[in-house]
Amino acid sequence: MANQIRGIILEGQSCSGKSSIFNAIKKYHIMQNDNERNVIFLSEQYSQNLNLVNGKFEKLSEEENLKVLIDRITMLEQLNNYANSMGLHSRRSRGLFYVFERFHFNYAFCFSQNIAFKYKEVEDRLKNLNAYTILCTISDNKIEQRLKHRATLTNEVITEDIVNEYKKNQDLFIKIANNSNVSTTILNTDNMDWDHIAKEIYRLNY
Repeated sequence: MANQIRGIILEGQSCSGKSSIFNAIKKYHIMQNDNERNVIFLSEQYSQNLNLVNGKFEKLSEEENLKVLIDRITMLEQLNNYANSMGLHSRRSRGLFYVFERFHFNYAFCFSQNIAFKYKEVEDRLKNLNAYTILCTISDNKIEQRLKHRATLTNEVITEDIVNEYKKNQDLFIKIANNSNVSTTILNTDNMDWDHIAKEIYRLNY
């Protein structure tokens, strides 16, 4: 197993707290004196299936999405191999810490009816890069409140159908998490205490 690299992958639906936790982990990592100076933080725009392209939303095909994931993993492997080729060094000087947002679970969610054997390869390679996945969730009785909180910024009307669809999708994400070969924690984010949550996540893969 690669011993000079470690990473956290934040998964979950919109409003589950991924981006807030992403930013909180970044802030927390910088404050630690003995942690890696070499860091990679890639937000969901670098790996998710649905993206805003020239003002229009576009979805990647299964093959395109898989290639994006493999390209990001290959990048990490190349950097890690370079570090390992020079022998053991301190975590701070030669270690590599990465955080991805919306990665392999997002792919599995989008193509849940047709996941090929290559998904297993993705997970196996992530395991070798010491990845730890966090699935951010919201309690069923808090979903409507959280969605309405976001809607104050987007002016979206939150209907019962939207809430039910959110619950349905969250259940699928939980199923994906439970079947994952990568170390995973299903994390409830009801308290929205992002700094505390970031510290707890950070300790899981220290």
